[in-house]
Amino acid sequence: MTLPINAHLKLVHSQETQWVEVSEDLWKLVSANQDSIALSVTVPSLATRTPISTRDSQPSLDSFIARCRPATEGKKEQVIYVSSQLIKSVYGSDALSRLDDEEEEEETMCRVEIRTVQLIELDEIILGALNEASYTQAQKGNRVDVVRRATLPIMIDHNAISTLLSDKIIRSSEIYHFDHELAYKVLMTNPVRQGYIHSSERTRLFVVNVSDMDDDEALGNSVSLSSVSFNTLNAQPDPVVIEPREYDVKILERKWPETRLCPPPSANEDDENRIFMKLKDLASCGLFSGDWALVSANDPKKSRLCKIYGVDDILEEGDVVYLSPTLYFNLNLPLPPESTSAAKITVTRVQEVPERGPPVSSAVTIARVASPTSMDKALQSICLDSLKQWFEQKERIVCKGDIIAIPINEDMARLRSSEDESSFKPSTHPPTTLVYFKVIRLDTSDDTSNNTHPSYYGSGRRVVPSKTQMVQTGVEYSRVPVGSISYYHDFAEKLPLVRSSGPTYDQLYELVSSSLHFAGLNFDLSCNVLFHGPRGSGKSTLVKEVAESIGVHVYEFSIYDILSDTDAKTEAYLRAKFEKAAAVAPCIMLIRHMEGLAKKSAVVESGQEPLLATVLEDCIKNISSAHAVTGYPVMIIATTGDIDTLPSSVLSCFKHEISIHAPDEKARLQILKNLLYHSPLAPDVSLSNLATQTAALLAKDLVDLVARAGVLALQRINRGIHRETNESEEGSTGGPDMSMVTASDIRAAGVTLTAADFDGALGEARASYSDSIGAPKIPNVTWDDVGGLAHVKDDILDTIQLPLEHPELFGSGLKKRSGILLYGPPGTGKTLLAKAIATSCSLNFFSVKGPELLNMYIGESEANVRRVFQRARDAKPCVIFFDELDSVAPKRGEKGDSGGVMDRIVSQLLAELDGMSEGGEEAGVGDVFVIGATNRPDLLDPALLRPGRFDKLLYLGVSQDHESQLKIIEALTRKFRLHPDLDLRKVAERCPFHYTGADFYALCSDAMLKAMTRVAETIDAKVNKLNQEKRPDLPDPVTTQYYLSHLVTPEEITVQVQEVDFIKALEELVPSVSATELEHYSKVREKFEKD
Repeated sequence: MTLPINAHLKLVHSQETQWVEVSEDLWKLVSANQDSIALSVTVPSLATRTPISTRDSQPSLDSFIARCRPATEGKKEQVIYVSSQLIKSVYGSDALSRLDDEEEEEETMCRVEIRTVQLIELDEIILGALNEASYTQAQKGNRVDVVRRATLPIMIDHNAISTLLSDKIIRSSEIYHFDHELAYKVLMTNPVRQGYIHSSERTRLFVVNVSDMDDDEALGNSVSLSSVSFNTLNAQPDPVVIEPREYDVKILERKWPETRLCPPPSANEDDENRIFMKLKDLASCGLFSGDWALVSANDPKKSRLCKIYGVDDILEEGDVVYLSPTLYFNLNLPLPPESTSAAKITVTRVQEVPERGPPVSSAVTIARVASPTSMDKALQSICLDSLKQWFEQKERIVCKGDIIAIPINEDMARLRSSEDESSFKPSTHPPTTLVYFKVIRLDTSDDTSNNTHPSYYGSGRRVVPSKTQMVQTGVEYSRVPVGSISYYHDFAEKLPLVRSSGPTYDQLYELVSSSLHFAGLNFDLSCNVLFHGPRGSGKSTLVKEVAESIGVHVYEFSIYDILSDTDAKTEAYLRAKFEKAAAVAPCIMLIRHMEGLAKKSAVVESGQEPLLATVLEDCIKNISSAHAVTGYPVMIIATTGDIDTLPSSVLSCFKHEISIHAPDEKARLQILKNLLYHSPLAPDVSLSNLATQTAALLAKDLVDLVARAGVLALQRINRGIHRETNESEEGSTGGPDMSMVTASDIRAAGVTLTAADFDGALGEARASYSDSIGAPKIPNVTWDDVGGLAHVKDDILDTIQLPLEHPELFGSGLKKRSGILLYGPPGTGKTLLAKAIATSCSLNFFSVKGPELLNMYIGESEANVRRVFQRARDAKPCVIFFDELDSVAPKRGEKGDSGGVMDRIVSQLLAELDGMSEGGEEAGVGDVFVIGATNRPDLLDPALLRPGRFDKLLYLGVSQDHESQLKIIEALTRKFRLHPDLDLRKVAERCPFHYTGADFYALCSDAMLKAMTRVAETIDAKVNKLNQEKRPDLPDPVTTQYYLSHLVTPEEITVQVQEVDFIKALEELVPSVSATELEHYSKVREKFEKD
């Protein structure tokens, strides 16, 4: 792995995009005595993402790869010469102006990072033709069907385009022009985002017509022009009379990268004391980017000096500024439960500000803010060391009452021993948590650089370690800045970057925020919540999100961590946990796995309520006293995966119960966006479609899905590199050795997650689904796969599609008909029809067979029925398909099972069906449909067939005319290669009228098998003939394998089904349903239609 080298970027005005040049001194460092090398170049000021920028507004590549050669002129140390066209094609046309601004401010060239890399050969490239002429040129000389739709990609065989791209470095999203008329955009490359084409034989090229797309969509976001860039030259009043201006305030989710600031801040500038506003607002305030300004919130007397930077990423309308969570908190802006949307600050221009900011403080007194981290004795040393280092790194500006947030590495602090304390430095390890301090006292010195009064610079003072005395004392109780954890990049994996939304989050947020109200102590608004839901549904994460959004600590532990041999020890541990929670108020006490404290089964066996339940109730009552002592409450939230196992004495300890279910499609989309925030996605990935396909998956399943997709992406890249290595070793094309490719080369080339990766991961996730009942999914059966049954199709679509497309029709109390019963002879397409309906309506399909519901334990069979309907509700819109319904719900009272399990299953099924028809969206049962299939409807319990349950009965019988039979045969053979002389109508006319759909499937399968046998016999005959002729140029004997690998032609192995194959299959086919059985089904149909 080659280490990165820092260099200076020099722009050269040329159209060269394949090569970069380096100075003589830099060439000696990177060339390693080679004539030609490839470099990966990263421009931090262009590639770094800002906290408020979207994925679409960012460049498609973080770094670019180009071939390198020594510069013919210039010997300046470590300079790389890059063409302006290359920078523009990778980072967009506005990147050139940003680089010009940076060079003007620094009075030097832009800094970049370079490293030598091994080029990776691409095995697949998808190009987008930007005009009709380009798409027409791509079709010339190719063996493709020109009558294809324009939206489908065509494969380039050997033509001028593939020849021109050979041996060039191809980058995703770049546009290539040929002959001034042809233009192609690289939509997607495989296996990496940047590579080269060694030869057209080893790289597949596809072209898709994108000429009908909008210009901005086809050309990408290379040009980003916003109105804010053109308003800076508006006529402004005299700066002397500029009045203070008021701005709306928004909190940054992450730190603003210093590489995206202009002018670049000094090394000792306080990064927590910056405010970011639009460029035009700078002129309105009479400021330049990087100037000092006086900022105040509600009280103008409590103002402070802040650095103001102008940025061009803010696209909101109106006057708005962004600042860090700690600065927001320290400006005394409103915190929840007050509305943060009304937060405003006033920015005032200050004359003659000292270059280094406000005056230096002579002494500062700091106290720890009580939190689970700061109150831990094992972390005292690391907290103080980190505080000292925080002040030594930069010249901090603080005010009295300020909160200081310092990241520390808790794990490393616990592992270090007393011997190596001197060698341990907090900054050498990535942080894992935050510790907070509060400025209690700030002593100011009256001496200033001029005669200006110190209050002229606000209440803030500068802390210089060599001049300021620091005193640490006591413990303070305080809320913490909202959003401070996710503000630091290292904590991005702990909490979602985009906050959750939904009724569960809102309910929990309201309960916690109401406890923090100033009148909460008077009204005893204690927050005791039991939070229940399936494991992996995100209960703990949601609680931490609420705490982060409100600004309180989280004290978390598991019940299993305090369980001991005796109840007395467990009680002592439990009381100690509550005492510690009271010492770190305000906080949320998160108790996980509450079901481990006491079991309902133990209460049933002993007949007594557990002692620990009484202890828990006593602890909850006592902890309310902490509110009176500290002024802040302790909110208790317990989580459990199975609320049914908790005894009533434990449930009574909590005033509120909140349940969380599997996320719906909107919530899954939000979770996927959070999980894939830092992952580059290929253009063929649709997160909305992925959210639809992942119905019924929990949050932990989505995390596993993304991890599986990442593994599959690495395996795909590894296969591509190994394939190229093997071909190079065989000497087929003389390509370079890909065995030298390293992980850093792959990282520099760029890894993307493709739709194929997610499809494979989704298939693996469903295959390994833990529950035996299965996972809902959208099937892939179209109406083209269904032959006939047109009369049934319309009836079903009216029942299912109407509520989906027009839900307003059912808003006035009209019940939905959500139950359909398909009955008829076996093999008539009942299951296939249900899957086709689910596919056409984009519904998840949940197939359940009778034996899957049965369980040997009492009550478990009914529980399985409840789980089926709950899982369908989680995966809505969903279709539950009960196959062989007669085995699930037979007539009650006629079965002789001793436990009466079948009767209880029928009763439970009836209760669930009633809930489906009587419930609404609020009950979580909307858009869930039930389809049953049976061969014997006369065996079903009559209660199932009343209105509101399976109230729509549809008979699926055999085809009564040859036209219907022809449609079935055409549907079954639509993927066959049929002989041109074959007339399927003649085949249908030979079929009797008691063939079911399954019989026709067997007929077509047998016909294909006989066609394959006929082709195999033909080849065997040719092999025998060659062996009889004894040709000298052929081995003796000629085997079938040798013939197939060396002599056979494509026409010889093409299998075409002929009429003779169908005739032979018809002669051997035995119908699955006899004429007598058909008469019985007809009588059953007459009976039900009559009833």
